[in-house]
Amino acid sequence: MQKNIIFRNKFKILLLTILFIAYYYSPYKVEGINFYHKIWAHRVNSIEKLNSSLNYFDGIELDLVYNFEKNIFDVNHPPDESKGLNFVDYINAIENNSLPFIWLDIKNINKKNVDQILKKLLLIFKSKEYPLNKILIESKNANLLLQFEKVGFKTSFYLPSNLNKKNSLDLSKSLLDIKNVINKYPNVAISTSFKDYHIVKKEFPNHKKYIWAIVKPLHFNHFLIREILKDTSVEIVLLNYHVIRGNI
Repeated sequence: MQKNIIFRNKFKILLLTILFIAYYYSPYKVEGINFYHKIWAHRVNSIEKLNSSLNYFDGIELDLVYNFEKNIFDVNHPPDESKGLNFVDYINAIENNSLPFIWLDIKNINKKNVDQILKKLLLIFKSKEYPLNKILIESKNANLLLQFEKVGFKTSFYLPSNLNKKNSLDLSKSLLDIKNVINKYPNVAISTSFKDYHIVKKEFPNHKKYIWAIVKPLHFNHFLIREILKDTSVEIVLLNYHVIRGNI
């Protein structure tokens, strides 16, 4: 009798483990039901993950670091060590008949390199005949985004982080700065973590938003993510997507 109980308990643990692993690697999460068209894969920084993501998502997000001396983009998320993946090789790995939407988080864009970055991106996407309106350029420097907007890219202002952790005075200052940016650049969207969603929803209810919801495997944010997905002002939500190979 005791052996049967032990066996059943071990079987339950094994079954739960299998289900957890299957769900962990699944591109489809319960919170995304009926809204998969608004969900893109987060941090697709390898060709292996790119190839897998394109089977399930209409869009992907990746990180770029621009090397001014070499005039190349390194597909990488600092402080991670570079894997030596050139963005040109990354783009060329995409089939011409399945051009996804792309969210580019350019980590080191600034006043000194913005012109070179714009020229290089235009050259890369022109050679691929990639529609610029399928590319989102994100930056913490909203004033630099106007150049990209003028030539046809979508743009988004990467908001200051952790608004939810600021005291009332600091939050008021941050919100005033954001409002000034929005007033000056009304066509630039805003992007932020799901943790700050309720703040930006209250302060900027009708402004176009891009949200990332990067959560741990076991989390309790399903209802919040559902709420975000239902918001018509939210264009896209980035969610975790895990692959066995190339998950960087």
